[in-house]
Amino acid sequence: MTKRESAEVPEEGTAAPERLSPREVRRRQRIELGREQMLETAEELFAERGYHETNLKDVARRCEFSVGSIYSFFDSKEALYLAVLMRRGPGRLEDMKRLAAAAGPSAGERFVALVAAELEHRRKYPAWALLDAQMTKAGGREVAEVPQDYKDIHRETLRILAGVVADGQADGTIRPGDPHALARMCGALIDSFTLMDPMISDEPEGLGAEEFVTFVRETFTVA
Repeated sequence: MTKRESAEVPEEGTAAPERLSPREVRRRQRIELGREQMLETAEELFAERGYHETNLKDVARRCEFSVGSIYSFFDSKEALYLAVLMRRGPGRLEDMKRLAAAAGPSAGERFVALVAAELEHRRKYPAWALLDAQMTKAGGREVAEVPQDYKDIHRETLRILAGVVADGQADGTIRPGDPHALARMCGALIDSFTLMDPMISDEPEGLGAEEFVTFVRETFTVA
């Protein structure tokens, strides 16, 4: 058996890779594009109008799909809303892990870099940023129960921040204090800034992103 033939034979106990026809590949691509369009549209509408003032007919009308098409992907408006919230989380988490583990900079600089990257992410996806900030605000949530997957991602982001805080306290670049409490404090500040950022919300112009990062640096790090 040649090397090529050997590579094409699946290992024992593993399923052979599915071979799709070009037509099936195009069909699946259309389905995925349709789902992404629904999520993009729903994200905009939920941010503009709020959860209770947005219905599936609104989403269908704006993205030019039937309501039945939306139900083929999502069982309910709440399921759609939760899918919108979750779609930005995993990629954002991977970016945080990469920055937190970066070699070279002090932990204090990595902490500031994490905050700056989070602001950049929120400004890239302003509608999602508003929904995320509202979801973490006590009393301001659109749904009664926060989904477990969303809680897990939120806790992991705080764990990453707290880890960098602990590293910074060890190398003398971050102020003393309970690492998890400082991470939560920083997260709350980011959410508050999101709700006031004129590039994201309708608030009048005030504190800019550069000023906010400078504030975080001066508040949490040690020169």
